Amino acid sequence: MISIVSFLHTCFIRSYRYGPPAFIFFIGIIFVYSVVPNPIMESYAFSSAFLFIVSTIICYILIDIETANQEAITMLHSRSLLKLYLAKLLYSWIFTIPLALYAVLFPAIFHKFDRNPTFDELMMSFLYHTALSWLGISLACWFTSKLIRSRLISFLMLSVFVVITFCVRAIENLLPENLKPIIVLLPPLDKTINVLMNYHTATSFMKFSVIGASLIYGIILNALFLILLNKRKLDSPQE
Repeated sequence: MISIVSFLHTCFIRSYRYGPPAFIFFIGIIFVYSVVPNPIMESYAFSSAFLFIVSTIICYILIDIETANQEAITMLHSRSLLKLYLAKLLYSWIFTIPLALYAVLFPAIFHKFDRNPTFDELMMSFLYHTALSWLGISLACWFTSKLIRSRLISFLMLSVFVVITFCVRAIENLLPENLKPIIVLLPPLDKTINVLMNYHTATSFMKFSVIGASLIYGIILNALFLILLNKRKLDSPQE
């Protein structure tokens, strides 16, 4: 697995496709904190949501970074399609960790807040950022060319789904009472943002439960994605 992740890292870095989303994130954070002072956790709510968007783009790029022939060779070396795509998901997440550290530490180090953040606030904010980046990756993998042939259609569908994810609360308010329970099927991004916006009044259970919800939701989505990918591979000879 380590060798596959290392290979994917080499491919991704040499492709320079990481440049635009990473650059936009770095510049975006600098721009947001160009005006001071800023409230701590409310600011981290924005940057974690920003990282969610960037992580979907990174995974969307990385999941189909190889050509069909190159992927076939990589799969032969990895001896498993599932192992290859699991490595892609894990590497996508690993790639976002430095971005999460940057989003958390940059404003703290350069005194962009209205006060110095506590160690607890820094650690929890980092966990929120990484949890939402994992959530974004778990959504983006479903828009691979293996499932949706047209890259234009898949990108548009992913964009629409990201917008829906941000509008969960508004959608819930528009639904009749008997349909409101289906909201649980949508990504729990809004719950994390709500906790960050009301961090000092939220209970400890709420603070940790939203992290767990994002991680578990992502694990379930990724597991279903890998199962579907494997099933399509097994069925392909019969088509």
